[in-house]
Amino acid sequence: MNLLVLRFSAMGDVALTTPALIAIAAKYANIQITVVTRGNFSPFFYNIPNLNVLGINLKKYKGIFGLWKMYRDISKLGPFGYVIDLHGSLRSRLISFIFRTKGVPYQKIIKGRREKIAQTRRYNKKLKTLPHTVERYLNVFRKAGFDAPLRKGPWLNVDGESKIYAKEYFKSIGLDKKSGQWIGFAPFAGHALKEWSFEKSRRLVEIILDEFPEVSVFLFGGKDEAEKLNILKNNSTRVHLVQGGNLGIRGELGIMDRLDVMIGMDSSNVHIAALLKKPVIGLYGTTHPMSGFGPFAQEDTGVLQVDLPCRPCSIYGNTKCFRGDHACMELIDPLDVVRRIRVLQNVNTLW
Repeated sequence: MNLLVLRFSAMGDVALTTPALIAIAAKYANIQITVVTRGNFSPFFYNIPNLNVLGINLKKYKGIFGLWKMYRDISKLGPFGYVIDLHGSLRSRLISFIFRTKGVPYQKIIKGRREKIAQTRRYNKKLKTLPHTVERYLNVFRKAGFDAPLRKGPWLNVDGESKIYAKEYFKSIGLDKKSGQWIGFAPFAGHALKEWSFEKSRRLVEIILDEFPEVSVFLFGGKDEAEKLNILKNNSTRVHLVQGGNLGIRGELGIMDRLDVMIGMDSSNVHIAALLKKPVIGLYGTTHPMSGFGPFAQEDTGVLQVDLPCRPCSIYGNTKCFRGDHACMELIDPLDVVRRIRVLQNVNTLW
């Protein structure tokens, strides 16, 4: 049987499909899996047995005619015995519906929108732990008749090309051989409300350099964040820039795989590092790990947060602060991050 799996975006959500896909591939060796996602996300699925990736450019499939063209392009990789919709978007539901009219059964993800609304409303919140996104993915397979236990991580594998990119990058910054410990820091997120203040990010880099003389810091960001990254670097020879626009996902995976710890907001960088089974420190304010988006398998040690009655106010960080002062992030001090680094030192014997 060939299972068609749909998950188009976003980056972190696509990466989080890998624990579920690995579990299914390990238990059902006679099943072929075809994943349809954005083309640049293909490196996430390296070395998963019996899995093919159809990388698509969503801009090519606009409107009703575009949707039909997408269906026709996907069909070329069939026939399919089941459609597994892990996205639950209008586009994925319509594609699934077309396959259903052709006699192909399908199951779609249950996102728990009602429970999430109860978590994020301003008053009378009902904050309870919801299933992790990975568990929601596995539940879709279970409903389709494919039940499989999770496997031990890492859940992302770094391919040879990624390792070459990383090797060339480290050579270009004069780190041919690893010395001391390497800490990654991703100070940005897809939504501003999920980010720390820039001053706190600047202060954190300064404190890490002072507290850990043998540490090198790697700052992750995009091309449009280059100016801010250079301010954080502050001409330090121990701080290095990792810009995804220049390296691509493969390059970032190769570099992240060499880190000892990854610090970031509730964003794809933290989730990807956790899937690589790297110790992470995720700063959560507007959002909350109890909504099902904690760093996978590190929902406790990998989360740094403060308890406030207004939290969470959003699932994705695309709202406005109820209080107006962004206290949920501002009350997290750079020294709190340094203390957590020291905890991870003891837990993982990094230093």
